[in-house]
This record gives sequence, C-alpha cells and structure tokens, in this order.
Amino acid sequence: MTAVARALRYVAFAVMTLFGLFGGLFVVGYAVDDPGGWVAVGMTALWVLPLLALSVLAVRRPTTAGPVFVAATTLVIAFTLADSTFGIVPRDDWGPVAAIVVFTIGVALGFLGLRRPALAGLLLMVAGLAQLVATAIVVAVHAADDGPGPGAVLTGSSGVVVLPLLVTGLLFLLAGLLDAWSRRRVLRNDGSRP
Repeated sequence: MTAVARALRYVAFAVMTLFGLFGGLFVVGYAVDDPGGWVAVGMTALWVLPLLALSVLAVRRPTTAGPVFVAATTLVIAFTLADSTFGIVPRDDWGPVAAIVVFTIGVALGFLGLRRPALAGLLLMVAGLAQLVATAIVVAVHAADDGPGPGAVLTGSSGVVVLPLLVTGLLFLLAGLLDAWSRRRVLRNDGSRP
C-alpha cells in the first residue's frame, strides 16, 4: 500500500467518523426534542444498532462484509428512491427516515473503507448519488405544493447527507485504486506474473 493511499484512507475515515458523530448527535437531538421519551430511545436504536453491527462486521470480517454491504446499500437505495417517489414514510410525522437510513449505511461504509476502500468508495458514491436523485425527486414532486424548494437538494436534511458521502466515497475510491495500482506494479516488478 502506498503512503498516499493510506493517507487517503485515513482522511476519508476521519471525515466520515466526524460526520457520523456530529450527524448522529443532531439526529438524536431532534428525536429527544420531538417525540422525546422512550419513543426517541426506540427511534434512535433503530438506526444506531444496525450502524454498530455493520461497523463491527466491516472491521472484523471485511471479506464477509463486502456482499452484506452491497446488499444493504442496494436496499437502502431502493428504499430512498421509492420513498421519495411514492411518499412511503410520512415525513411530517416520522421525519427524514430515508435520509437517516442513507446516513447510517454511509457511516458504516466508512468502517468498511478501512479494509476495502475501493468497494466502500464505490458504494458511498452510488449511495450519495442516489440520495441526491431522491432529494431532487422530492423537490420535483412537491414543486406545486408547500414542499421543499430547490435549495433543499443540498441544504435540507436529505440533501446534507449527499456531500459527505460523495467526498469520502471519492477519497476511498482513490485509495483503493492506488492500492490496486501499487500491487500490480509490485507483481510486475517481481516477475511473478507476466
């Protein structure tokens, strides 16, 4: 692994960890504020427990975690696009559930990026772009009524998730590509492969 790839990997992880910490505190704060009580505890557990489980899996068993994260990210993308198109979850009553689900998979992918940066980077980029499309769909669907305006694409609760996912995804993807290039170069110089 090159020093640049290692640095990119740890910078991406640090950015995603900070995003997870501050974003998580923000989400918990809103849950405690409304609805509060045990409902807030339950709502928080619904995203914190999967985040912890996926993060531990990513660190302890990165090979096994790969297919799990591909499946989980696919489900998250399908859910967020379906929710933005059909309004499955009543956002005014339950809050930005789809954005929190994307946030959760994004933070967990940060842990996968420590061991499998190319895969984590690709999944983060795809999840970020899907969230951007989902947010644009919500803006377009609700353009005629009192829905969010065009500024919500990157500034609303759904849109604010996009940029950290895309930035860390790009950093992890670059780290993974540099790792692959470095391994290929070493193999070629050793004469182990033609």
